[in-house]
Amino acid sequence: MARTPLAEDLVSIYHEALKASHAGEAVESRLQVSSGAIRAGRRAIALDRVERVGIVAIGKAAPAMAEAVPTAIRDKMSFGLILTKEGYARPVDGFEVREGGHPLPNRASVRATDEVVELVSELGEEDLLLVLISGGASALLSSPVPDVGLNDTESLTRLMLNSGMDIGSMNVVRSHISKVKGGRLAVTAAPASVLTLALSDVVGDKLPAIGGGPTVADPSRFRDAISALKKGSCWDGAPESVREYLQAGDRGELPESPKPGDPRLSRAFAAVVGGPKTLQRAAARAARQMGLRVRCATKPVDGPVEDLVEKYMARAGSMVRSGTGREVFVAYGEPTVAIPRGEDPKGQGGRSQHLALLMAQAMAGDEHMAFLSAGTDGTDGPTPAAGGVVDGNSLAELQAAGVDVAKSISEYDSFTALGKIDARLETGPTDTNVTDLHLLAVEGKTAARRKK
Repeated sequence: MARTPLAEDLVSIYHEALKASHAGEAVESRLQVSSGAIRAGRRAIALDRVERVGIVAIGKAAPAMAEAVPTAIRDKMSFGLILTKEGYARPVDGFEVREGGHPLPNRASVRATDEVVELVSELGEEDLLLVLISGGASALLSSPVPDVGLNDTESLTRLMLNSGMDIGSMNVVRSHISKVKGGRLAVTAAPASVLTLALSDVVGDKLPAIGGGPTVADPSRFRDAISALKKGSCWDGAPESVREYLQAGDRGELPESPKPGDPRLSRAFAAVVGGPKTLQRAAARAARQMGLRVRCATKPVDGPVEDLVEKYMARAGSMVRSGTGREVFVAYGEPTVAIPRGEDPKGQGGRSQHLALLMAQAMAGDEHMAFLSAGTDGTDGPTPAAGGVVDGNSLAELQAAGVDVAKSISEYDSFTALGKIDARLETGPTDTNVTDLHLLAVEGKTAARRKK
């Protein structure tokens, strides 16, 4: 792909925003040791009163978060375990590293989670459990209740992903069929103190939704999990074991997850150390430094990607007509791609690449527009690409490369299509995960006239 200068600028902005959202830096800024105390936000724990420290880092950015733990804390470490996505692991001094499945949990996820449970259950009243959570933890930290099991958990997860359910709703369901989510890991660690630092990849930065909230109180109930599946049109297709288990819980035959005020969580504290807003601010700062005028979305984007295309094109038209020069609109969020029930995608892709391909089609022929959509974790769906970058020339380039764009869209094969014109963004592991970034850039009429 012969990217326009505007499209190249968007790639640079994306990479600068990634650097500013690094998980290690987020931990370093919030977790410190001073005056003999471990300090995290408003929380202070006297270091000399802590007998042993156990550290568990879970998620795609787990290695970077573990590396950032201060030496004074590591010196008291009795165990350190990192659980991350396959292909994202790297050695970290003092830590055992495990890999698990994502976005679908697998047996490696369950084995590693069972190991985590065994380790934290051995902590005592004078000990501290430090939990570091980043995006991907929902699938990686997986220990389904016996009545459901792994196979049905995998089937349910695939069903929810294909339905376009948002991550918050998915984690409401997950927390009610898990032995560790919904605050249960903190209960397992009691009476030890529990300190959780979370890098948010969810809109609103709500702790129960980040990684399934394994160490925080869960305000949802079994009936909320049932409602989430029904709202997402997943109830009838869910495995029978899942439906029976949730219904039994709703009838009061099973214990609910720990709720706010539960005394078993009285020594558990959690804080968000970074998230989507950090990403948006960094992208806006990088764009201004490159001479672009910046507008930022006032709320996260969500809903079907098809609806976003219409909204983005309307905004782009308004920006072009305003004639204010080179301008970029910065947004973040987790839109959805809903695959019709019973239909397995014939191709490969993810929501960011699918959106980029749709935008390439919509922007066709307008050389004054460019668009980038990409995940911040380096992975978009079950592909090695983070997302895609396109401009007004992309559709013609796709057609010249022999790509049937309409077919690629209908078969959800954006990964293959964008690869034909080098429009995929491939970063590898990024050491962060703070939702998706969308950048829509235009050259207004004033800037276009100056070029002539």
